[in-house]
Amino acid sequence: MERLLSLLRKAARKIRQLRRLPFNRDPRDYQTWAEGEVLFRTEVSRPGEQWIFHPEYQDRSELIFESGTMKFHVKANTGDEWAYVYLDPEKYPWNDYSWQSSFRRLTAFQEYAFNFRYVNFDNRYRYRFEDDLLFFDSKVRGKWRAHARMPFPMALGAWYDLRIDAKGDRYRCYVNGMLMMENRDAAIKRGSIAVILWEIDRATDAIAEVGPFVVRSLQ
Repeated sequence: MERLLSLLRKAARKIRQLRRLPFNRDPRDYQTWAEGEVLFRTEVSRPGEQWIFHPEYQDRSELIFESGTMKFHVKANTGDEWAYVYLDPEKYPWNDYSWQSSFRRLTAFQEYAFNFRYVNFDNRYRYRFEDDLLFFDSKVRGKWRAHARMPFPMALGAWYDLRIDAKGDRYRCYVNGMLMMENRDAAIKRGSIAVILWEIDRATDAIAEVGPFVVRSLQ
């Protein structure tokens, strides 16, 4: 009997450990940094004028705006297909800020990436959704580094609320109000934001929606 009780206690501990995921094991994980002024907000009447379309990687015919929401439909014509829009980093050289939006994936294309502290193609951070995983990556002076990853099975067609915070050398990614990742890196001090989609299989159209957007300072 004692042995059975011991086994049951071990099993109960194991179940608790499995439930205690590193990104939500404490109520403090749900707290966010205090917000300040609004730095950017989607202008529903003319959102296309706020964003820069990458001259090489964004076909204007593959993106429309509807009520402030970006609707991408990138056709799988080649083995290197992109969607790529960003805010001018010289106009928006933010350091401590919170980027908030909603997004969904309508096809199983490869990369759905939210880039922040964006300086240019070769210098940026990103939280990237790919293959039912969430990644934190950096690209500094053209060199990629994958810092962390965790499971994130994404349902096609489902809307998700996204919040990305950057404060000092700390970065947080929240989905539907839950802290998914907290990461640290000090290489890039400031920058804007960019949305990038990518597919290489020559078969899958990258269809996705994201927005509207709001960016607030962090105190």
